[in-house]
Amino acid sequence: MASRSKRRDARNKRKRRAGSATPAFDPHAQVMAESFAALVELMATVADGDPAAKADAAFKEAVQELVTKLRRFDAIRLIEAARLAFLPLAPAGQMPVTAEAGAAYLELMALVALAARDEMATAAAPAAEFQQMSHFVSEAKDDLGKILHLAQLRSLAAVDPADKLAIMSLLIRGAEVWMRNTSYSEMVEKTNLALLDGNPSVRAALNDQLGLDGTDALAVLDACHHLQHASLNDRLNAMGAAMQIAMAATHKGRVDDQLKERARSSLVSLFEPSAEQVTVAVDDIVAYTGIAAERVRAVVERFRLDLGTADAADVIGAFTTGKNPMRARPLIVSDSGRLMLPHHALNVFAVRENLEEQLKTSQPVWAQYAKHRGDLLESRTRTALGRVLPGARFLDAFEYYLPANDREAAIADPAKYTRRVEGDHLILLDDVAIIVEDKAVALSALARGGKTTRLRTDLTGIITKAAEQSGRMREAIQRDGGLRINNEGWVDLSHIREIHTVAVSLDDLSTVLTATAEMVKAGLLSPDNIPWTVSLHDLELITELVARPAEFLLYLRRRRNPDVTVMFRAPDELDLFLYFFEAGLWVEPDPAQVRAAFPFLSGPTTAELRRYRAQQPVYLSSRTEALDRWFYAKQHDAVGPESVSKPAMVPAPLAPFIDELQSRQVTGWLSIGATLLSMAEAVQHQFARHGEQLLNHPDPHGRARSMTVTVTASVDPAEGWLFVWATRPAGQDPDDAEKSIHGYLRAKKHQLGLPRGVVFLYDEPTRDLVGVLYDGHIGPDAALTASVQSLWPVANLQRAIHPNAKRPPRGAKNTSKRKR
Repeated sequence: MASRSKRRDARNKRKRRAGSATPAFDPHAQVMAESFAALVELMATVADGDPAAKADAAFKEAVQELVTKLRRFDAIRLIEAARLAFLPLAPAGQMPVTAEAGAAYLELMALVALAARDEMATAAAPAAEFQQMSHFVSEAKDDLGKILHLAQLRSLAAVDPADKLAIMSLLIRGAEVWMRNTSYSEMVEKTNLALLDGNPSVRAALNDQLGLDGTDALAVLDACHHLQHASLNDRLNAMGAAMQIAMAATHKGRVDDQLKERARSSLVSLFEPSAEQVTVAVDDIVAYTGIAAERVRAVVERFRLDLGTADAADVIGAFTTGKNPMRARPLIVSDSGRLMLPHHALNVFAVRENLEEQLKTSQPVWAQYAKHRGDLLESRTRTALGRVLPGARFLDAFEYYLPANDREAAIADPAKYTRRVEGDHLILLDDVAIIVEDKAVALSALARGGKTTRLRTDLTGIITKAAEQSGRMREAIQRDGGLRINNEGWVDLSHIREIHTVAVSLDDLSTVLTATAEMVKAGLLSPDNIPWTVSLHDLELITELVARPAEFLLYLRRRRNPDVTVMFRAPDELDLFLYFFEAGLWVEPDPAQVRAAFPFLSGPTTAELRRYRAQQPVYLSSRTEALDRWFYAKQHDAVGPESVSKPAMVPAPLAPFIDELQSRQVTGWLSIGATLLSMAEAVQHQFARHGEQLLNHPDPHGRARSMTVTVTASVDPAEGWLFVWATRPAGQDPDDAEKSIHGYLRAKKHQLGLPRGVVFLYDEPTRDLVGVLYDGHIGPDAALTASVQSLWPVANLQRAIHPNAKRPPRGAKNTSKRKR
């Protein structure tokens, strides 16, 4: 062992190296830090006395101050100035990316401006001086941020400490305020049109009742956005032309007042245009879309924003508690009847939620729509999972039997069970089973607004029921070794060694679905029954990103680990998934619990204890920039050498070997591949060399050689594996070789209490991998007991390689071993 001084010097050297590294700039983390700092600063101002009362008073004061400042501006013109200031812009063909929540600032500014205009009961505000409006907007962002943060403080101060759903409510309300387009709008648009117009009866009902359908609604809203954008480009081009003329005249010494005024006017038209320039006429939308004028007007009436008698304080209060008036009705109609959209991010959500409101008024139609919604979710889920589980057996929309009472449960004979229940998907691939429950119900407006009683009802319907339904199927498989399926009979599943449960939601509830630990605290999920809860759109995208099925299974293993939900928090499922691509989403298990699960292991090393104790919770900021670029390029058919590459998992040394296992379709290829992929890079390099090392050092007496490694990186004994590399010498009968090494594998597994194992058998003369022998046998028999007695004692087993260690264990040697 190295001396204490040498270990200290090495530790100090590592610290110096870490300190000298330049951290990567993360604008999302910076925005989060700045927002948190602003919130803390405000908290200090209301900390004394009655914080709730102080926060409420400060909120009302900030609202009144903002309203007073903006009343002098025309609401429509002010909204356009705010659009230019708050929304990200990019040249044609490029996707703007920003870390700031510009849409939230813009929506809040628009709501306040419109409410203040209505309070003044006039459509025209006093004319503002040149650039006065732009100057106000540039400073108003701080005022808007202060209002939003004070609203957060009011919500925090009002939290009941005994309310287990308080954190969930705050997360949902916060997402409603700050986040837009948690899924790509192109994907949501496709889904919404399939929902609303994909069923003829539903589409006919919308046309009969409203004079429009989902396609009309989305086309009109999108046309308004495109025409506004075209007007902005026209103003930008006009300003550029005027400036060029003025600069050329100045260069020639012929500048005059008329040219100066033209240049100034073009500048004003760009940044502070008239209301006419920034709005769109109904006739323009009719011409752009080709939709009949009466249908366009029907869309306008259905989606126009109506604040009623609400004043500025009312609309701000509603907005900051998650009840955004623009969510389902984002279209602003001026007093002259012209149209404006603050931005287009709400279009796809507004279309579905608005039209679903109408469908709910007719129960027969709503029942048809609800069934269609469920069928679409099941079909799309099935297609997505089929991409990453090739060759799997799918059981979809089936019924199976469970014990109806304690008597049937005590008999434990599936043939006599009488309770028939439904299952959405059961996917079987060798020793892996994936149980999937689809939930097409939506989170209500009351739940999004933070009403905890409704929130519990909605989340129970979406998440808790899915967990319970998938959990009961898992328990039945584990208890009975299979399922009795209606119209099919007994399906033997005694070979299944790994079961995962998944709940797929039609709605995008990223903030909720990634907060698994909070759902457990709130009693929505049981700690021993945690499915991977994911939205349909995230599932579809994830299954498109994975390069090999083993990646998907490994993500399922990591994502469902209860410790992962505590150690990693992220605003979006895709952030967690992309971090898995980058760093594995790995949590160091408690070494003491690992030893309890696998008693044959020696005591924890200092390195293991240090890694476990050094772990700290991580809050992941947005990691989707590369994904955004790839998705945007794909949607716009980008081709050629400049085409954007798809995000991928960090290269794995064992990836070619894993792909070979899949191509050979060996039994257990999926679970074996995921286990190999789970190893740290250094260990993968070691595993990749084991076969070659055995072949390079054959036994001098012509006997077979083998190397045995246990994989025990879990606190669950069911997740243990035994890996064996073995050789077949020249002249040995292939059948005898397989029988011998397979017998050793099974006996060693039984001796160590490991449920699964695999042998990689190499032929010495050809050096080829001639056999991959999987074994999932559990339970002793006479022959197995005799074989175990011939093995070396467990105490003599070389210490197992920790598959997620940052480096090989101290003292481990890359030397092959004889069977023992």
